[in-house]
Amino acid sequence: MLEVYLFVNPLATQCVRDEQNVLRLANDSDKQIQFQFVPLLNINVVQRALKSQGIQAADWQAQNQQSQTLYRVILDYKAALFQGKKRGRNFLIALQAAMLKAGQRYSEELVKDVAQQCAIDLDMFMEDRNSDLAKQAFHADQRLASEMNITEASSAVVFDCDQYDYGVLLEHFNYATLFDLVNGQLDPFQDLAHRTNCANSQLHVL
Repeated sequence: MLEVYLFVNPLATQCVRDEQNVLRLANDSDKQIQFQFVPLLNINVVQRALKSQGIQAADWQAQNQQSQTLYRVILDYKAALFQGKKRGRNFLIALQAAMLKAGQRYSEELVKDVAQQCAIDLDMFMEDRNSDLAKQAFHADQRLASEMNITEASSAVVFDCDQYDYGVLLEHFNYATLFDLVNGQLDPFQDLAHRTNCANSQLHVL
């Protein structure tokens, strides 16, 4: 069995593509794959998000606002996950579509609408999104990222639980690279440059 941890900025377009690649992989591969989207929040994530919006990283007000929005989105995602992994993933994908594709601004009303669209118990969700349990889940994710030396979003860690004692960290990947790694067609100890169309791909053994 394979375990895939995808570390994401929930409000980054590239991370949405990475999520779609992992979902596609789970359907395309013959192997049993368990996967988890792990939201990441640190200074690198915030500054990259601002840069993609054409905002100077030195704009502390914008940096604080971006950080707070990401934090709220992550707590919302955690609250949705409390009602099941599938509902949680559907909530995240729907919220991303509303904000990144439709251009809607984050608000409590938007969050409620998305939760209802995803058949989430709204009363329970509204209580959970402000709970200590959601905050603890957030901190657990950040500890996991630290333990795996994750500093950037769009990073995937793959564990083959049946064969190896180590995990493989894949950064700046595309679908072909992820597919080859999961299906044993990519040697973690070889240089990736000539094995993939994604020239910036980096592979590390943990």
